[in-house]
Amino acid sequence: MIIQLPNGRIIECSVEQYLSLSDDEINDLNGLGGVYTKEVGNPFYNQFSGTQEKESDEDPERIIEDSRSLDEIESSEKLEDPYFHPDDV
Repeated sequence: MIIQLPNGRIIECSVEQYLSLSDDEINDLNGLGGVYTKEVGNPFYNQFSGTQEKESDEDPERIIEDSRSLDEIESSEKLEDPYFHPDDV
């Protein structure tokens, strides 16, 4: 869990550690020095995925969305769709 302090610096701790802190201990975090905190200018710091992958236009499994509604699509075209369900017709 990332906690941003009022001075703009951040600290990282687990959710269990954060929930075990009292109100006074949370206020005392403001006095932590630069050794224990980080200065972060990137708003996307430490995202869940760990790496950022760009979507490739050449990905063969990429699904291309169709903006037409279901009743505007021909029945034969629905049958050729790999994600066809019998209820679609």
